[in-house]
Amino acid sequence: MKAAALSALATLWLCAAPTPVDAGVPSQREWHFEVLLDDKPIGVHRFQLSTAGETRELRSEASFRVKILGLTVYDYSHQSSERWKNDCLQGIDASTDDNGDDFFVRGHGGGDGLLIESQTGIASLPGCVMTFAYWNPVMLQQQRLLNTQTGEYIRVDVEQLGEQTLHIQGLAVPALHYRVRAGERDIQLWYSSDRDWLGLSSTTRGGRQLHYRRLSPVENDEGASDG
Repeated sequence: MKAAALSALATLWLCAAPTPVDAGVPSQREWHFEVLLDDKPIGVHRFQLSTAGETRELRSEASFRVKILGLTVYDYSHQSSERWKNDCLQGIDASTDDNGDDFFVRGHGGGDGLLIESQTGIASLPGCVMTFAYWNPVMLQQQRLLNTQTGEYIRVDVEQLGEQTLHIQGLAVPALHYRVRAGERDIQLWYSSDRDWLGLSSTTRGGRQLHYRRLSPVENDEGASDG
């Protein structure tokens, strides 16, 4: 697979966190995903979210490496620190090394909107801005989402595809299935019945399958955990 194909898809994997919690109870949660390309592990993506009242602090780290015959043909790393108030992004500091190409996105809230700086310049985004925050079901109601690698504010279309059963660490988990279209990109998402993000799948431009496999504990309807 060409590096450019994986790079184009990687730019949409960059934000995540958990289902909203009781605003009055401080909490911290972690989400770990193994990333696979055609069922072959290529890396990990980890998320840590702290919630206190209306404020959320999210840290995410991703690292992917694709090898062919022992040689690295694609190397990717991403770090992001985000500040949220309820469902609206208030600040972001993200950096990405995309196979040797460096990117950054920095932003802060000011009044009714967000000021974003990236390689392409400075942009003022109005209203309540969200990233591709697959964790938050409110994302599925948005018409535009912020790409935290490039700083692009992308028009999206979301479709609910019905129900499926996912097998996560040996546990059968009922899941709600969604499709997110963002330009030429088509992303499949799965959520538990209580709207917890369970997985991601997409097809690269080279026709290969990219999957996020949930590693951290998931609860089923009876409260059983796979961890």
